[in-house]
Amino acid sequence: MRFEEFDRVEYKHNILFEVLLQARFPEIMKISQGIPAEFQDIVRKEGYPELVSDIPVLPSDMPKELEGVVSTAKVFHFLSEEKDWKISLSKDFIALTCSGNYKNYVDFREKLENVLQTFSIIYEPSYFTRIGLRYKNVANRVSLPHAKQGVEAFIPEHIFPELATPIVVDIETLQKTSQFNDGNIKANVVHVLSKVSGTFKKKQFVNERSYVIDVDCFSENRIGGINDVLTRCDTFKRLSWNIFQWSITDNLRNAMESKS
Repeated sequence: MRFEEFDRVEYKHNILFEVLLQARFPEIMKISQGIPAEFQDIVRKEGYPELVSDIPVLPSDMPKELEGVVSTAKVFHFLSEEKDWKISLSKDFIALTCSGNYKNYVDFREKLENVLQTFSIIYEPSYFTRIGLRYKNVANRVSLPHAKQGVEAFIPEHIFPELATPIVVDIETLQKTSQFNDGNIKANVVHVLSKVSGTFKKKQFVNERSYVIDVDCFSENRIGGINDVLTRCDTFKRLSWNIFQWSITDNLRNAMESKS
């Protein structure tokens, strides 16, 4: 994609609140029809001792026409002790999520490779049908407590031109959804300026004026083994970084403070 290439920088104040890699594959029925005990035995020794199962139940009054549309597939979640890392396994996808203790991409990639290797050894997927890497960022007084400027100063004019007009004093919420496709990689990007509530590194915030940047890069082409998945993930990482840098101002870069 034609986004400007930005050099990698590590920031002292990372505003990431969630990173997610999901890999979808042709349905493997034994995952949903049984208990992934062998998989659990391995991943719990690698730092995911907690197990939570999602088994959706359809409402009794749901129209029969919708029963086939709403998924009732089991999803098994394997959580780290601090619950900041999570492996999710279902009959047609596996995912790794980090929410709160993200160090850098190298660390995330290493954990992802271990998870995919364990999954592939046990379940031997034929191939992967969709790979997606998603980064969610939030800039506010909780993620950047030392920042002296309001979040509006972190937003480039090309994202929300309204902020450079007199109506800025009346703006409560702005949201922009963009979709990009270069024929090989797709990206869904959401920018939000609003009061939001949530958790950042175990710190709660409520109705906090925030700038949210949500970047989801994915490919729906057939993908082979683990090496192909990781190579595609590396590409998504570079693109996500360029989109993130396109989405911020020097004011935000200065507030995050480069380590170098």
